[in-house]
Amino acid sequence: MTYDLNSSGQDSLGPLSINDLLPERPAIVGEFSPAYEAFKQMTLADLAPMTQYEYIQALQLVDLNWSIMQLKASARVELSSATEAKIRELLTKKFWAVAEDAFDLEYDQFIEAGGDEDEFEGRIDPQQIEDDVAALMAGLTSADHAAREAATARAISLEVDPRLVLSGQILNSREYRRHGEALPDLEKRVRLLSAEYRELQRARPIEVAHTAAE
Repeated sequence: MTYDLNSSGQDSLGPLSINDLLPERPAIVGEFSPAYEAFKQMTLADLAPMTQYEYIQALQLVDLNWSIMQLKASARVELSSATEAKIRELLTKKFWAVAEDAFDLEYDQFIEAGGDEDEFEGRIDPQQIEDDVAALMAGLTSADHAAREAATARAISLEVDPRLVLSGQILNSREYRRHGEALPDLEKRVRLLSAEYRELQRARPIEVAHTAAE
């Protein structure tokens, strides 16, 4: 995909389209969405390029800043998804352990009461465990503050601290770290290109308005 630079107000390059001079670049995440178009128009309006070269630089700034936004959003989604999956896994193990302990206790009490092990009808209900985990996860992700606090306290009572799980994912999630490691380079490129763009603006010829002598 090449940039469309054949818009009014830009310097003319004659019969040769400037698109013919630019290499095709790979698509960036989300650039075909209305949000990208709105961001692009807002950024271009703010930068207000006056020449074709400034316009090219401005478009590069649009893409770099959009890529940073998308990378940060992807990192947040990755961290949230990985943390939720890990908490769900730990809670499932804990609920199973609690159910197994309750099963063993019930069995021991049955045998101590003189029951025959072949007649013991106790069982672990996997569906109940799944429902309990789902209910607790719903509380942990609730928009209601009180519900989240109650769910967090319940999870901690099961020795699953969501805050520690989150910290562990920040430190150990390969995908989250991959997103974070890509940010400094993009942010540096934005700083350098922004500085270059400001120099271009300062180098614009000064237009002097002449007034008739009274």
